Amino acid sequence: MTFLNTVLRDMGQLERELSRFETRFGVRSQDFYAAMVRGDLEEFDALDEYRMEFIEWSALYKTWLSLDERYRQLIVRQPVSLQIKANVELAYA
Repeated sequence: MTFLNTVLRDMGQLERELSRFETRFGVRSQDFYAAMVRGDLEEFDALDEYRMEFIEWSALYKTWLSLDERYRQLIVRQPVSLQIKANVELAYA
């Protein structure tokens, strides 16, 4: 498994976790995170049940953003066609 595959696997796991929050609160993670950064969610700070969930959601999304940046750095160095070819060859090896 290449490092790029590992990054993609980890991103997929995070996306499944983020999906739980998106379904629960009815917004995409990117919109939640933007609102959090702008301070639009301060009214929830006093509510312990949401505060802890929001901290976890925010941390998961920041981790996903970091992996997404790493993916983009790696894919620039390795054309998509070569990545696909390497994975297809592994599947038939």
